[in-house]
Amino acid sequence: MWMSSVISLENVCLAYGAEPVLENFSYRFKSGHAYTIIGPSGCGKTSLLYALAGLKSLEGGQIKFSAEPHIAMVLQEYGLFPWKTVWQNIILGLTLKHKRLSVDQLSEAKEIAQLLGLEDQLDKYPDFLSGGQKQRVAIARAWLLKPDILLMDEPFSALDTITRESLQNTIVKLSQLRSVTWITVTHNIEEAVFLGHEILLMSKKGGQIVQTFTNPEFGNLDSRSEPSFYAHAMQIRKAMQEVHHEA
Repeated sequence: MWMSSVISLENVCLAYGAEPVLENFSYRFKSGHAYTIIGPSGCGKTSLLYALAGLKSLEGGQIKFSAEPHIAMVLQEYGLFPWKTVWQNIILGLTLKHKRLSVDQLSEAKEIAQLLGLEDQLDKYPDFLSGGQKQRVAIARAWLLKPDILLMDEPFSALDTITRESLQNTIVKLSQLRSVTWITVTHNIEEAVFLGHEILLMSKKGGQIVQTFTNPEFGNLDSRSEPSFYAHAMQIRKAMQEVHHEA
């Protein structure tokens, strides 16, 4: 029964105008798992995230949740307000939800800022931050909302390799602090392997999952130095090449 999963999509259809994006898409996301979604551009990855967040209406089908979830989203463009300081951006979601923050909430916000290496940046404005720092602010804001489901849309695509890998490590560490269902869209195969319990490969047309890869090494921060990591990445790269050559 679908109630054993945190999210159940049943025959979901999405379109942009007359152009279908997802057609009869069905999948069950398990509670507390980390999923990464890869596939060709235009296959419906981001549209799927927006539908899960309730930001895009369905043309057909339905999305069911086993309980009313708290959902947060981290975007590629950071979504920060340039006229607010780092601290104000971090607590923005909490402030909108609770108006006045308790001592415990403020303390937790400071702890998350420290965990993400932002404790010396709190009085700065986003224009004075690097791309990696801006994304850390966005992650802190989302994490403080205590989401059951955290959606990330290519969150590190604009960052250099070292900054990207540092933030990937941070995500894995956060996943070990609290049970959250993570769903990340990415075009980077190594990132998909590192950040996913399960890696979902979507088709070029029709928005279907054509292959699922299980990653037993998820959570191992040293996995990038293991031959098995790159063997796994090569397996997925081969499958992606086949998808790209679809008619």
